[in-house]
Amino acid sequence: YKRQMKGYFDYEQALRVAKKENKPIFVDFTGHGCVNCREMESNVWSDPRVLNILKNDYLVVALYVDDKTELPENEWITSSFDGKIKKTIGKKFADFQITRFQVNAQPYYVLLDSNGNQLCKPRAYDLDIEGFIQFLENGKKKFEGK
Repeated sequence: YKRQMKGYFDYEQALRVAKKENKPIFVDFTGHGCVNCREMESNVWSDPRVLNILKNDYLVVALYVDDKTELPENEWITSSFDGKIKKTIGKKFADFQITRFQVNAQPYYVLLDSNGNQLCKPRAYDLDIEGFIQFLENGKKKFEGK
């Protein structure tokens, strides 16, 4: 089911594409070693209704907070949260999550407009499919200004 979706792994790129396609962004703060993330994907994302909304109505960006890939030195960031220099993709995304949303747990799902503004209250681990659909629908309505 995840292979059926076109997704991004770079937040800035996702913003650019979302602007061009006029779509809201589904930010998936996840991790390669995140058991609850895989559970959400196999139990909630796999629901045909959820999959359909994610595929057609959102631009999906997965930000892996445990990605150990080193960033080039010119992309290192100094965290405004803990003052430490972040030198990997994962640490950069984890810092973005905690600095921007005050949460450091995965999975964590945030719906944004193409300018990076939050559309509704983010959602964490919860296997309630109907609730997840409601979350996605609310984000769409806010994005469309309804």
